[in-house]
Amino acid sequence: MKCNKILRLSSLRTSIHLDGCNVTHYQQLHEFSSEAEAEAFFNQSIQELLTHGWYDIESIPVDENNKDFTPDELYGMFLELKNQVDEFAKTITKPFIEINPYSTTETTLWQSKFGGLPYFPKHLDYPTAPDGTPLHLLAQINFSETPNLEDLPEKGILQFYIEAAGETAYGLEEYLQLAQTTFRVLYFSEPDLNIDNLLDNFDFLPPGIGLPLVDCLALNFAIKSNPISASDYRFRSLVKSYFPIFKQSNLTKAMKNSLEELVDDLINEYEEKYEELLGGHRLGGYPAFVQNDDRENVEGEEGYDFLLLQMDSDDDNSIMWGDAGIGNFFIQPSALKQLDFSKVLYTYACC
Repeated sequence: MKCNKILRLSSLRTSIHLDGCNVTHYQQLHEFSSEAEAEAFFNQSIQELLTHGWYDIESIPVDENNKDFTPDELYGMFLELKNQVDEFAKTITKPFIEINPYSTTETTLWQSKFGGLPYFPKHLDYPTAPDGTPLHLLAQINFSETPNLEDLPEKGILQFYIEAAGETAYGLEEYLQLAQTTFRVLYFSEPDLNIDNLLDNFDFLPPGIGLPLVDCLALNFAIKSNPISASDYRFRSLVKSYFPIFKQSNLTKAMKNSLEELVDDLINEYEEKYEELLGGHRLGGYPAFVQNDDRENVEGEEGYDFLLLQMDSDDDNSIMWGDAGIGNFFIQPSALKQLDFSKVLYTYACC
């Protein structure tokens, strides 16, 4: 026996599916030794929901001008999406440079690193916050040490500084910060490796009590790839452009709402499979999120869609952004092509 039910409670929706000896409810599969046991569990589950105020959508009179898909149609579409989720993930997979930190007793001034002391020419003004407080090096990437990744420089040193004297939250004065006041991104296209020309006395730096890491870490790199996060603000539009189900025409308002709920169902399936792949430290590729992706709220014709740097919380290397959070730096692709790092979007969030 097969039967599909959709129940609602105010704006909430749940579905329950009976197929032979199996019942699926709340995305959990229940397997029984007989169809009779499965059917009994199916009916009991429905009755419990009805007792708590839920209603079966098929018990409501149909508005002929606003017909919805039937539960059977919706479940059939969901199974079609579920069966193609791996193919979809492969289609949107992107390469990135994985960053692997490791402890070391010493790094050169120009070496790639998390924390520590930066490469900095003596003749330049060291980056400071508006009140004159010197910023601390968060990360330094020497592209002569990394594998090549499309759109990233093949040479030069890219640096990320943050205010770490304890006046801000990891160098952020506001969530989604563009103003490089309490953080700074600098790029040196032709590094001068003559030690006599480099700053080597950093006694002016205040204690870095606001850094997310304790020690200076050297970095190794490797090319990897992964699909997009379901929390990425671009995810829903990618889903709708990929699956024909979402390109149907002549739909009622109820049908459109049901398709939006199908996207939500697909997101739940997708996250179970792929969300764990997005953590870690990286250059390029797709970012991970512990909260929402609010980049779509940033005004402008072009999005900040290139992940310049992701530094994740990392127990093995004593890196901690608040409560298991992540720090991300984004740049507009057109600015990156021009190696213009004056407009970088910096954000940090934790659990």
